[in-house]
Amino acid sequence: MRTDLMLKGADLLEADALNPEGIKFDLNTWAADARVDLTEPFGVNGLRTFGYKEDAVIPINCGTQACAAGLFALSGAFKDQGFSYEITNDGRLRLAIQTRDAFGIRTVLHDWEAVAHLFAIEEPQAWKLFSADNYPPTQRKGAVGELAVAARMREMVAEHLARNAGVINQSDDT
Repeated sequence: MRTDLMLKGADLLEADALNPEGIKFDLNTWAADARVDLTEPFGVNGLRTFGYKEDAVIPINCGTQACAAGLFALSGAFKDQGFSYEITNDGRLRLAIQTRDAFGIRTVLHDWEAVAHLFAIEEPQAWKLFSADNYPPTQRKGAVGELAVAARMREMVAEHLARNAGVINQSDDT
C-alpha cells in the first residue's frame, strides 16, 4: 500500500470538503458536469447535452460533480504517478494510469484497476474505499461524503501500518 498517496488523497478530500467552490462530491460518478442527472440511467440525456469533449480540461469547481477518485484524477495531484483521465467517445470520463512493466512496455489501466494500482491496493480494497455501494446514502454526497471517504482512507492506512509494524509503503503480502 502506498500510504503516502493514501494520506495525500485524504488530505485532498478534506481540503475540498472545506472549499465552498470545490467540486460537488458524489460517489455515483467518476466525474460529470454538475448538470448531468445521475439518477437517470447512466445520465444518458445529460451526457448528450453536457458530455465532455475529447481533450477537455475539466474544471475543479461546483460545476463538476465527482467522486474521490475523480477528484484525484482531475486535480492532477497524482500526475507524477501517471494518474489522470481520458474522455470516451460518448463524453464520459474514464480514470487512467500509465504504467510500465519490467521490460519498459507501457500499459494503460482504467477505472478500478487504475485506482487500485495508484494506491498499490487490491481492487476489493479500492471498492471498499471509493464505491458508493459501500457507504450509506447519507455519506455518498457533499462534504459529509468527502470526509467519510477521507476517514476510511486514514483508517485503512492505520490498519496497514499496525499490521506491518509501522513500515510505510509496504505490501500487506510481505
